[in-house]
Amino acid sequence: MVEPMMTARQVAEVLGVHENWVYDQAVGGDLPSYKIGGARRFQPDEVLGWIAAHREARRERQAQKRTAREVSETSAAPNTNARAKRRNSEPQLSKQTPTASAETASSPSTSDPQSQLFDA
Repeated sequence: MVEPMMTARQVAEVLGVHENWVYDQAVGGDLPSYKIGGARRFQPDEVLGWIAAHREARRERQAQKRTAREVSETSAAPNTNARAKRRNSEPQLSKQTPTASAETASSPSTSDPQSQLFDA
């Protein structure tokens, strides 16, 4: 026995989308449909097949994204290590500590013109 064809509204309910989206997909040729007497009709088996095909395609896309992410993470790791090695091999500038004692720092210098202004 042949199953009755579905309307766009029925397909929208099955897919959980808006009826206009179903029409857009059908007119674009993405969702299999038939135009009968000016109305769009859908074969239930074809709609279920379309769902299964898109479900599988989605799984494949997700697997490809995971693989691409893993590849980029593993290829980024050596670059990070190389940068760290370069940073560690560069000569480090040491912080110089003041060699003058507190007494010499507080005493006015004769070569400093500003200190002479306030000493008078």
